[in-house]
Amino acid sequence: MAIIKNVRVFNGEVFTPVTAVEFEDGIITNMYEKCDSPDALDGNGCILAPGFVDTHIHGSFGKDVLTPGGTDFLADNLPKVGTTSYCPTNATDTLENINHFLGEVSEAKKRDHGTRVLGAHIEGPFFGLDNRGSHAIPLLKDPTMDNYKKMTGHYEDAIVRFSVAPEKEGAMELIPYLVKKGIVVSAAHTDSTAPIMEEAIAKGVTISTHTFNGFYAFHHRNECSIGVVLTDDRITCEFIPDLQHINKYAARLIMKAKGFEKTFLCSDSLEPGQMPDGDYQLAGSKVVVKDHIARLAEDGRLAGSTISILDGVRNLVFKVGIPLDKALRMGTENAANSINRLDIGRIKIGCKADFILLDDDLDLRMTVIRGKTEYTA
Repeated sequence: MAIIKNVRVFNGEVFTPVTAVEFEDGIITNMYEKCDSPDALDGNGCILAPGFVDTHIHGSFGKDVLTPGGTDFLADNLPKVGTTSYCPTNATDTLENINHFLGEVSEAKKRDHGTRVLGAHIEGPFFGLDNRGSHAIPLLKDPTMDNYKKMTGHYEDAIVRFSVAPEKEGAMELIPYLVKKGIVVSAAHTDSTAPIMEEAIAKGVTISTHTFNGFYAFHHRNECSIGVVLTDDRITCEFIPDLQHINKYAARLIMKAKGFEKTFLCSDSLEPGQMPDGDYQLAGSKVVVKDHIARLAEDGRLAGSTISILDGVRNLVFKVGIPLDKALRMGTENAANSINRLDIGRIKIGCKADFILLDDDLDLRMTVIRGKTEYTA
């Protein structure tokens, strides 16, 4: 049994009167408004928040999850930025390479240290051409059941979240199949019209992947899919808070349209996340990072980001003017809710003892995962 005391507890939704949290065997067992135990760890008045949940991240610290050992490497390093649970996310690649990636994720889910590996987020290759973003054209495919089975092989159970363009051949058959399997389905990199998106939502799509990015631009006379995801209450909108993929006004629009309950953050970080400017790669494509902005070398397209969820929370609080509790919620409880994980992303009795300590400048002081300290500043 252990206790952290003298903290300001954010429970995943709001700041609470609680000043101490008790946990045992990796589970929260009690919470106190006052605690004088001399054996408790003193939080020195810091914010105690749930650890961040990143359900969309390709790499960081110089490694991509598609490279051998990438999933374990990120799990070892993400405690440094306060991410306590994550979904390793592939970029579009060959079906064989993605299958190998799923095999690594399947093994990594068994880890008992480092950042929790929740399961894979498949992002590609089942995407539209116009809104493909940085996904490689020669590797794009239709989401037919045959292609899906070739990609997943024996590792279907490793998948938590699946991003797909609903207009692609086979998508409307695959979506309900995935939902029946318990896999959360996102609309992504899509050239679809509003009616197609509405049909996909009726079949089980519940998330829009990095909202605005990978969709046709909104126009008041065109019935485009971005209008559907922003206004349909069945959709939770994910966005990248780097203020490069979308500006602060677009970010505010998402939050205004959906409310803070139906919005969550992702990093969409690549191999150069938390690294200096320079040349990197994404699924075999060269990526150039300048001023911490990642672009494809061949045509200058924005690739993913170089931020962490914590960086994004700081952006929202200090640059966009979002209240701290709302920004934290979108990186913790809401992100967990998006993939139906009610045991993480919150500080409540019976939930996982995954915490971060933040000072008033939102600098990370400590990361605790499974009740064990995984990082201290």
